[in-house]
Amino acid sequence: MIRSLILFLICSSWIYAQDMVSPTPLQQAIKTESSLIKDQLISLRRDLHQHPEIAGNEKRTSAVISKLLNDLGLEVHEAVGGYGVVGILKTDKPGKHIAWRADIDALSTNLEEDPADFKSVNKGVRHICGHDVHTTIALGIAHSLTQLKAQLSGTYYFVFQPAEENITGAKAMLDDGLLDLIQPDEFFALHMTPFPTGIVATKPGELYAHYKKVVVRLDTQDPKIIDAVKEQMRTLTTVKDTMFGKDSSFEDPIKGIVGTESIYQKYSFRESDIWAQQEGEQTILHTYYSFSDDAALSDAGLQLQNLFDHEELSTYIKSCDFEPVSYVLKNHPETTRAALETLQQQFPQQTLELSGVFPGGRSDDFALFLDKVPGTYFFVGATDVEKNIIAMPHAPFFQVDEKVIGQSVEIFGWLMAKRARSPR
Repeated sequence: MIRSLILFLICSSWIYAQDMVSPTPLQQAIKTESSLIKDQLISLRRDLHQHPEIAGNEKRTSAVISKLLNDLGLEVHEAVGGYGVVGILKTDKPGKHIAWRADIDALSTNLEEDPADFKSVNKGVRHICGHDVHTTIALGIAHSLTQLKAQLSGTYYFVFQPAEENITGAKAMLDDGLLDLIQPDEFFALHMTPFPTGIVATKPGELYAHYKKVVVRLDTQDPKIIDAVKEQMRTLTTVKDTMFGKDSSFEDPIKGIVGTESIYQKYSFRESDIWAQQEGEQTILHTYYSFSDDAALSDAGLQLQNLFDHEELSTYIKSCDFEPVSYVLKNHPETTRAALETLQQQFPQQTLELSGVFPGGRSDDFALFLDKVPGTYFFVGATDVEKNIIAMPHAPFFQVDEKVIGQSVEIFGWLMAKRARSPR
């Protein structure tokens, strides 16, 4: 709560320093469309929130999405990679093909009771990651752009992905021929965050750190050798634990994630203790690390491999490995810079370019789409501290300021329309 409040104050002071920009006719039209359906979108979000479905079981959610897309007159494809749905809006005018992804699944949880008034009716399942909001925003964008088809160029794809929480849905959709069905030039997605409502934040390159399990196998059970190797493993850390721990400066306006001198730009950070597992005559050492980027990961790999040249330890080292834990989400540099420029031109008071990379094992299998298609993943704030609404994903108190729905429809509807007008 305190961290969210600090970040709220930092971001708020930044926001109000910006100049306001008059809306363009197309932006105003999108804003008007989103305003006209504001109440319907909020009702839709609450319906989805009350009927959450876990990964691989999104039958009802998928049916709701399909019906609404069909009602809009879009070309609709169902059962793509499970309960995935794709809606296609063609303007029949030259322009880029722009795709938008929304994840649709909820979480199985034994957390305390849902704080929302419109509580989940499915016991043990809740939308505490905001996918109900993501889905609603995507449907709102689809509605607004469909109504404004005559003013648009290009083609728009709305991809509703199942099974993000267990990171299987994106792969399933790709394996089921998603990119044969659609041919996007750019691919976008968003995720709710504890930032203040309406803040849009992203950056080129990694948003989430490379999260790896570091495994060293030893041909010994000698405690002295084991301790010596552990000490070498600890040296992979390039920042002090206090910088990334509970007393970190994460929200600091200078050194924090949005700071001009962010310590979260280039780092290797050990996320767990180092523990030993005995296996026959061998000892296997395990720990988890976050690496800010490819360079940090490469440097750590070289440093770890130096154990094989260590005069006293090399005899005992059998292998040193970095095992992947989750997908690495990387925003396409050129596409992301273009997207940021587009948003900053029209929404300077809400658009923020991050400085650092989030540690801690966070990820999203949208990374697999970004491996195939240039695109950008955005963080969108949905927190109102004064109302005690904190959009902290996976937290028991997770709630969303529903004003973010209309704001996001306007902002990202504009982004898609604007990017579709750029040359292919």
